[in-house]
Amino acid sequence: MKLFFFTNLIILTIVTVAIKLTIINQNNEIKILEKKMTKIEKDIEKLEIDFAYISSPKKLKEINDKEFKLNPIQHEDWVILEK
Repeated sequence: MKLFFFTNLIILTIVTVAIKLTIINQNNEIKILEKKMTKIEKDIEKLEIDFAYISSPKKLKEINDKEFKLNPIQHEDWVILEK
């Protein structure tokens, strides 16, 4: 009878330690994933700030003047199509 209780105690201890180690491992994986998510969120925020800067009217005018040299369509330039 003592052997039965002793065996059950050892098995219970082993199972408890195994569960504890599994929980620790999963917590470490969660921390690693949270760090990756934080990095990705920071990168997204930087891209949003860059996009907001580039798409501002003043910056768009500057880019147009440097790169494309496009002019808006004036009323005189319209072509009227006849049926």
